[in-house]
Amino acid sequence: MRPLQASSDVPLFPEDLDTLQRVFDRLCNEHRWSRDSAPAQRYGRMLIEAYQAGTTNELHLLMAGRSFVRSREARSTV
Repeated sequence: MRPLQASSDVPLFPEDLDTLQRVFDRLCNEHRWSRDSAPAQRYGRMLIEAYQAGTTNELHLLMAGRSFVRSREARSTV
């Protein structure tokens, strides 16, 4: 798995990272993923990209993450 890298030049400040970490941890807990698992890393990349694109509300990020997971699960069952 490749390391996470920012996909834009939008800086992430400590409070941004705190928000991202809370949302990431919650989704990992909901799905019982280890933080270094492949699904968690895919979600982490999506989460960073969504945040840098302007979705900074924790609830909206969590909803986006849940939608992302559902869409990936749906694709894997087809």
